[in-house]
Amino acid sequence: MNKLIETIDLTKVYGEKETSVIALNSITTAFNENQFTAIMGPSGSGKSTLLHCLAGLDKVTSGSILINGIDLASLNDKELTKMRRDSFGFVFQAFNLIPTLTAEENITLPSSIAGRKPEDEWVEQVINAMDIGDRLGHRPNELSGGQQQRVAAARAMASKPEVIFADEPSGNLDSKASKELLVFMKSIVEDLNQTIVMVTHDPYAASYAQRVIMLKDGEIANDLDNPTQEEIVSQVTSLTEI
Repeated sequence: MNKLIETIDLTKVYGEKETSVIALNSITTAFNENQFTAIMGPSGSGKSTLLHCLAGLDKVTSGSILINGIDLASLNDKELTKMRRDSFGFVFQAFNLIPTLTAEENITLPSSIAGRKPEDEWVEQVINAMDIGDRLGHRPNELSGGQQQRVAAARAMASKPEVIFADEPSGNLDSKASKELLVFMKSIVEDLNQTIVMVTHDPYAASYAQRVIMLKDGEIANDLDNPTQEEIVSQVTSLTEI
C-alpha cells in the first residue's frame, strides 16, 4: 500500500510556558491509501487534535504532516483551502446539512461551490452504496438521523476526495443507524477504494476499521491490525487503568 499521509515528530502544544499543555508528543506514523483507520484513546489523549492536524484544520507546533509528499506547513492559506476542498472529505457528529436543500443538492453542494460539475457515474455509485436513492428529493427534516448521516457521508465522498476524515460519525445515531453507517464506511473502502481516518470512543465502531491506533497522553500507545471488538475493549481498558 502507498503512504497517503505521513507524520514526522508531530507535536502540538496549547498555551505557553507554565500553562502549556502537550496535546500531541512527537507522533511519527503513516496512513495508507485504501485503508480504514480508527483513532481511539481516553478523553484528553489527543485523538481529535490529531485528526484536526491531519486535516489541516489545526496547525502543528513542530514536526511535519505530509499529504502525498507535500508538507502542509509549506502551503499558504489559499493552497491549504484548495487541498481541503479538493482532496479531503469531512464527516462530523453533527450532520451539517443545509435544511433548505434536498438530499441530492446537499450531496453535490461541494462540487457546486468549487465550480465543478459532479461526476455523475461516481455520484451514482456513492448514492447506491449509501442506499439513499429513494430519498434524494427529501429535505433533511424529512429524513431519519441515520439517513441524514448517510447523506452527509455521501456529500463527503461526492467530490472523490483522497481521504475522508470522520470525527465520531456515529455518535448521534441509534444502534441500527450506527451499524448501517459503519457497514457503508467499510464497504466504500473495500469496494470504492476510499481512504478513511476516523476518531471514535466506541470499540464497536472501531471494530469495523482495518487498523486501530490507540493514543494515550498525546502518544501512540498501540497500533493494532484488524483487531476484534474484544481486543479493542481490552486495549481501551488497559489504557484507562491508573
